[in-house]
Amino acid sequence: MQLLFKTLKWDVFLLYKYGIVAVALGISAIYSLLLLSLDTAGLEKLVAILIFSDPVMYGFLFTAVMILFEKEAQTHQVLAVTPLSTGGYIWSKALAFTLLALITSFLIMLAAHPAYFNVFWFVLAICLSSLLFIFIGIVGVSFVQNFNQFILIIPIVLAPICLPFLHYFGLSDSWLYYVIPSQACLILFAGSVSKVAGWQLFYAVVYLLALNYLTYRWAYSSYNKRILKTNRK
Repeated sequence: MQLLFKTLKWDVFLLYKYGIVAVALGISAIYSLLLLSLDTAGLEKLVAILIFSDPVMYGFLFTAVMILFEKEAQTHQVLAVTPLSTGGYIWSKALAFTLLALITSFLIMLAAHPAYFNVFWFVLAICLSSLLFIFIGIVGVSFVQNFNQFILIIPIVLAPICLPFLHYFGLSDSWLYYVIPSQACLILFAGSVSKVAGWQLFYAVVYLLALNYLTYRWAYSSYNKRILKTNRK
């Protein structure tokens, strides 16, 4: 636990060093200024979408960028001979980016000042969404060697994620949307700013917990096999 805490502090420092914190706060400031200039009454779905983009972006894109920076610095070869486990490495990244997503998302929510706000569903939505896309980001970046290659897989991942937006805004209706992870994420975000049916919230939490476990195991295996190129535990 002490080693994980030290690694987490280092990852937080790297977020600052690589300019990721500055970019995240800059994006949040733009969103916040936009929302402050609007009457957000009746725009709960728009608010949920804006906040949903935070953990997706930080989790998938920024995690991959950070790992690519570490690849260039040959950090992983050093980590392979340290006591830090693969699980410790992944969870340190996951906690650092989730903390960043929580901070920026709360800033956006404060600017939106919705009439209805459920803190429990909000925090749960941020955490489960952020962790899921961090694990997916680690899997994705394990297949590439540089950012140019990573750009090519971004549409492959993000295109399906956007499909539930059609259901969310009432443009299309199909049970197949409930198979896509972002559908569950959107339900939780919607539940934080509006009333949502209990069965939908139950589905979202159970589905995201299951997906988080599966994608974590996938990220664990991918990191060992394609980044460390070892069978370490």
